[in-house]
Amino acid sequence: MSQQLLLAALIGFLLGIILLSLCFYIFRTKLVISSPAQKEFSEQEIEELLVKSGFQIISKRVKESIIININGKDHYSYLEADYLVSKGKEKYVVVVKTGEGTTDANEPNLRRRLLEYYRVFSTRGILLVDQHKGEIHLVKFRFPHERNLDFFFHFFMGLLVILFVIGIIWLLAHLRFF
Repeated sequence: MSQQLLLAALIGFLLGIILLSLCFYIFRTKLVISSPAQKEFSEQEIEELLVKSGFQIISKRVKESIIININGKDHYSYLEADYLVSKGKEKYVVVVKTGEGTTDANEPNLRRRLLEYYRVFSTRGILLVDQHKGEIHLVKFRFPHERNLDFFFHFFMGLLVILFVIGIIWLLAHLRFF
C-alpha cells in the first residue's frame, strides 16, 4: 500500500511539473505576442527620411560583385545595398537596419556587416538607417595601419618640400650668397 501511494505521489509530482512548465510556456508566449511592437517604416517613409535629411537618392537595391578566392578557386557573389544616395559631391551607401538589435558599432555582427559594405561599395561612408527610431547614423571606418593614397600623397609632398629647400640652399651656395 505504501509503495502504491509513493508511486502515485511521484507520478502526480511529475505531472504537476509538466503541466506547470506547459502553462509557463503558454503564458510567456502570450506575453511576448501581446507586447507592443515597434513601428515599422515603409520603404516610402525611409526614402522621405533620407530626402528630408538632405540626401538625393541615386538608386535602389544597388548590387556590387564580389570575387572570393578560396584555395585558388574563384567564387562569385554579390552584395546588395538598400540605397545609394548623395549629398553634395559625396556618395553614401544606405543600409536599413531591420529587426531587433543595437546600432552600436562595437557590436561584432553589425560591425562586420557594415565593414563589408564599406569595402565593397567604396563610398564616403555608410548611412545606417534605424527604421524603428527613424534615425540616420553616418558610419565611417579608419584603419590606423593602412597606407592608402593619402599616406603616399603626404609622403611625396613632404619629400618635395625637403627637396625644394635643399635646392634653394644649393642655389644660394652656388651663387655665393652664403
